Amino acid sequence: MEWNRGFGRVKEERKSLSFFKIFHSADLSSESMRGIPYDFMKNVSKEDFSCKMVIRTKWGRSWEVDISMNPRFYYMEKFGWNQFVTDNALGANEFVTFTHNGLMCFNVNIYKESGKEIVLPHTTTPFSGIKNEEGERSYKDVKKEDESMGGGVGHVEIGESSRGAALRKKKAEKHKKRKKVKYGVPRFKITITKSYLRSLPIPTFFEKRYLKSESKVYKIHHSEGDGSWEVLSLVHQAHIVLSRGWVKLAREYPLAIGDRCTFHLVKPTEFVLTSKKAKAIEITISD
Repeated sequence: MEWNRGFGRVKEERKSLSFFKIFHSADLSSESMRGIPYDFMKNVSKEDFSCKMVIRTKWGRSWEVDISMNPRFYYMEKFGWNQFVTDNALGANEFVTFTHNGLMCFNVNIYKESGKEIVLPHTTTPFSGIKNEEGERSYKDVKKEDESMGGGVGHVEIGESSRGAALRKKKAEKHKKRKKVKYGVPRFKITITKSYLRSLPIPTFFEKRYLKSESKVYKIHHSEGDGSWEVLSLVHQAHIVLSRGWVKLAREYPLAIGDRCTFHLVKPTEFVLTSKKAKAIEITISD
């Protein structure tokens, strides 16, 4: 039944000008694979077609692609197209829809062969390419954490120069202050308590850095594509709290006391929620 959900989305997208492609294991960079349907292009205005094509994923990353024409059809140039395919690790029978928003800007939705929608970027996606809906850089580039820094700020290897030690110390201090980012987008973690099943306060460090202190509706997606929920945030005593709609999310996700949750901010008002179930604790009573 997962395919019904995917094709239900396609049916909705048909209200807008759109087309789709299936990324099987054949040559994904072939001219025919990069081709744009004729029935689609004949409905695109000359004003739109004068713009460069922009492909944008659900989590906000975008690729610019030049359009060319041969005697038979229009097609996307290899450079931007191949980058889009590589960055999203396509080629395993994914079903991808391209919905036109005007001026050759397209929203893409990517579905696995199972029918589940992909709502997070591929883990090898370069952080520097992530853009927001206006096509500009939305978040700072974040490098992978250096796990070899276990010696701490004051650790200096034998024979290391004082200048090298100073650089190492500066790097370690910067590393210590940096907030962790996964999948190339900001995130925060929280463990569910009894009160958090009724409403959820967003950590202060996260709201000050990434969110505006105002009431608004956030859309929260299941990490496996098993649904989305709209949750109202309220500003309470200078803190943002997820309120109306959160109880329904906690019940349907479902969440339970002790679950470890991670919220990935994929758009200014959209999160993807991943959850790890609490481990059972064994209690041994001695005689």
